[in-house]
Amino acid sequence: MKKIIFVLMLVLPAMVFSYAGMLDDFDTAIRLSQIEDKEAIVMFSDTSCVYCVKFVKETLSDETVQDLLRAGFVFSQIYKSNPGTASYMVGEELKEMTYNDLYAYFQIRGTPTLWFFTTEGALLTNLPGFVPANDFVPILRFIGEKAYESTTFDVFRGKTSDYMGKAKIVRVNEEEYNYVLENDPIALEYEGQEVDIYTVWLTRDESTAEELLEKGVFRVILLN
Repeated sequence: MKKIIFVLMLVLPAMVFSYAGMLDDFDTAIRLSQIEDKEAIVMFSDTSCVYCVKFVKETLSDETVQDLLRAGFVFSQIYKSNPGTASYMVGEELKEMTYNDLYAYFQIRGTPTLWFFTTEGALLTNLPGFVPANDFVPILRFIGEKAYESTTFDVFRGKTSDYMGKAKIVRVNEEEYNYVLENDPIALEYEGQEVDIYTVWLTRDESTAEELLEKGVFRVILLN
C-alpha cells in the first residue's frame, strides 16, 4: 500500500500541473495551427530551466489560461534535445533544421522564451521570461482578438476584456481531418458525447457541425 501511495504522489503532480493540450513538437504545432485556424505558441525550454517548470506548474495550470489556450491556440513546449528535425519557412524556402539550429534561428538566449505565430505560420512576436497567469491572460486575449492590429498592449490592458475565443467551423479535407484526430490531444470525433465547448470536435456531418457551433464550441472541424 505504501508503494502505491508513493507512486501516486509521483504521478499526481504531473497530472495536476500539466496542460492537456500541450504538444512537444514544432512542426505539429504549426501544422495544427494552420488546419484549425488557431494561433500557435511555441515555448522554447531547457531541461534545467527552473522558470520553465514554474510557468508550466503555475501559469498553465490556471483555469482561464487553459480555457483561452484550448479555445484559440495550439501550444507546444520544445527543447534543444528534441529528436529529429523541424521545418520552417525562411523566405520562400522550407528549411529543415535540427532543434539546436532552430533555437539559433529564433535567437533563443534564455528560457523560457515563447514565440507566437499567426494562423498562417508567420512570426507574430516573442515573449522572453516567466509570465504569471494574471499577465498571460491579457496577452492571450490581445493576440486572440488580434487587437495588435489596431492598438498597443498597454492601451488594451487598460480596458476590460472577457474575450475567450471565436467559435467557428473549419472545413478540411480527409488528410487534414485525420491529422487533427491523430495529433491534437484535445480533439475528439463527435459521436453524441457530452459537449465541452473547449474540445476540438470533429464531424463528417454538416448539421452536426452546425449544432455544435450553436452550443458554443470554439472549434468544429468538418470534413468537407
